[in-house]
Amino acid sequence: MITLYDDKFIFSEKVRFLKNNDNVIVINGCSGAWGAISSSMLDNVHQCIANKMSPKVYLDSIENDSDKDELAEIFQVLIEEQMIVKPGEEEFRVEILDVEFKLTNKCNLKCLHCAAGSDISKEDVLRTEEIKIILDKIFKMNIETLLLTGGEPLIRQDIELLLTYIRSNFKGTVNMITNGTFIDQQMAMLLKNTVNAVSISIDGYDEKSTEAIRGKGVYNKIMKAVTYLKEAGFGKDNIILTMVATNQNFHHEKEFYKLCENLNVTGGVRQFSAMGRGRENYDKIGVKDYFNYTSLDNDDIEEIRGSLQCKFICRAGGTKFTINEFGDMYPCLLLESDEYRFGNILFDEPSDIFSSNEYGQFIKNKIRTSSIDNRDKCKQCNVRYFCMEQCLAVNNSIYNNKEICEARCKQMQPYLSKVVWE
Repeated sequence: MITLYDDKFIFSEKVRFLKNNDNVIVINGCSGAWGAISSSMLDNVHQCIANKMSPKVYLDSIENDSDKDELAEIFQVLIEEQMIVKPGEEEFRVEILDVEFKLTNKCNLKCLHCAAGSDISKEDVLRTEEIKIILDKIFKMNIETLLLTGGEPLIRQDIELLLTYIRSNFKGTVNMITNGTFIDQQMAMLLKNTVNAVSISIDGYDEKSTEAIRGKGVYNKIMKAVTYLKEAGFGKDNIILTMVATNQNFHHEKEFYKLCENLNVTGGVRQFSAMGRGRENYDKIGVKDYFNYTSLDNDDIEEIRGSLQCKFICRAGGTKFTINEFGDMYPCLLLESDEYRFGNILFDEPSDIFSSNEYGQFIKNKIRTSSIDNRDKCKQCNVRYFCMEQCLAVNNSIYNNKEICEARCKQMQPYLSKVVWE
């Protein structure tokens, strides 16, 4: 971290600026920290950088005590929030701690919002021995957490063999995402002996709301699965129920968390992504009411502004990556497209990829960019970074679709303008 006495520093590559009249908002897109300063004060910071002066020397050159005090405070905040850094300090480093492994894209359900488009007609592409080869390569990376997902991972005929192999050869944390419909007493015991936590997608807060998304009979099967997992010895922190926020349920978070409390399990709400069947069914289940901005009073604005973060730089590919059912590698589960594929783990060595300059450029140019800056409708908007999500895949599902983008903008832009600038 730099100090007020360093004479060589630059604005971080994570920093973005938004301007409104004579005011500028400076944002750290990774941490979400942001603050407003006058254009003249920002000009002083740029001048200090251009002249290769330390902030201390530059401050001493300012005669007006009030301006000096204000600029000193600005420099201190910019340093503390890592908005200004030493040149080269932010060299991209890959440190893979987590791997998501999509064992199959086959699934016995056909959920309306499924971004992967999984269903029963899919095939298990990777053979047991191929999965073992992939697992051995993963274990050599000394990761901390392995997440098993699908499709529905428990639909594989060799799942007991695979789970036993993983637990025998990997000492880290093993988590699983499942729809819960294959969890009986025997499966619950297998899971207790082989995985650390089980996350079940329920996507509702009662029988009706769950079945609207996931199909008839699923809610009751999940309730039985939770019972079996508890009987097998899983605790509250190791049974997670998740709900994707759709148009039918996003107003019912309280009811969802109340359900989790009653079941004594952990709950989590996930964002809806208009991908796969989620895109096909967007008109039916896509969230369309983003904010009720018209009723905001001054107290509301101050409270919201104080809690508002502006995180828009995606972290995928830096500390984690995904392997799909073909062995192809991507930065995350939701970025499974040719644009983001960077290898196949059956034929490539992950260590060679992650240590290469090409991979660093791939992350910089494809993942950690502000793609909204290149969109004609958005690039002049003075609240555009507050509109973005930190997840690149969610942003793509919004901004790559004109209908969704424009409908969202009509609500977001006036709301954010009122909160951020007024």
